[in-house]
Amino acid sequence: MGHKNEIRKKKIIMYEQLHNFFKDKNTGNFTFKAFSLAHILYLLLIIGAIILLIFLFKNKDKAAKTRLIDVTVAIAFGLYMADFFLMPFSEGSINIDKLPFHLCTSMSILVFFARHNKKVAKFKTAFTLLGMIGALMYITYPAGVKEADGYSYRIIQTVLYHGLMIAQGVFAIVFVDIDLEWKNIKYDLFAILGLAVWAFIGNTMYTGTLKVPCTCVEGCPHYITIYDHDFNWFFVKHDALYIIDDSIDMYIAPFLTIISTFGMSALVRLISVQLKRLINKKKVKLEEN
Repeated sequence: MGHKNEIRKKKIIMYEQLHNFFKDKNTGNFTFKAFSLAHILYLLLIIGAIILLIFLFKNKDKAAKTRLIDVTVAIAFGLYMADFFLMPFSEGSINIDKLPFHLCTSMSILVFFARHNKKVAKFKTAFTLLGMIGALMYITYPAGVKEADGYSYRIIQTVLYHGLMIAQGVFAIVFVDIDLEWKNIKYDLFAILGLAVWAFIGNTMYTGTLKVPCTCVEGCPHYITIYDHDFNWFFVKHDALYIIDDSIDMYIAPFLTIISTFGMSALVRLISVQLKRLINKKKVKLEEN
């Protein structure tokens, strides 16, 4: 009996040590929130790292560039999956809000498989662009991130993950790893519609409240809430800013999300194609001179 208690104590001590390492730090120094110093510095680091890697790989062969993108996607995918095992140490439990029903979370999985599975390879461009767009939107205005010191595990994981998802998209565009022809934009729309349906299923399944009778005292009339969540993955249930009246929001929000996401995808394609044309024109002029 004493031996079992000793083992239990060691397990408790181990968890406490891991929790102390991974938990949020809230000293008030270098606090991460939207447009804080920590937020701006991390954005600059992401931009700087992307530019540096583009500069380092611009003269490499096609295989090296493809390998860079594959590694970037694999690390992002690995960070996402590993987070489910580390969340219990940082937050005390697994945060089901991070299940793959949002644009950011779902695309890391889909991009990874699209790069390694020929059956979904035709969606590689769509998943790459949507993953980049979702990450860019989130990290630019991280209003949903609970405030904590910028060196806390949860903040570093968020910044790294979204930074990598932005990077894989930028690398894929710059190194011409994806097909940006307009005839393929239909796959962007198919992916968005599929995600909207998937998010609707997630919102329906995981939204709810569960209460159980209190058993602390026999005959206690009270109930204990053990589950209470109202999810709005991919903003198909409510608009992202929650400004539309609830009576009509559920009918408007899905269309707003689909149209706006598709519009951003088309805009990224347009900007990328136009920039590529300008660069090619400059190259031709330089060669003529």
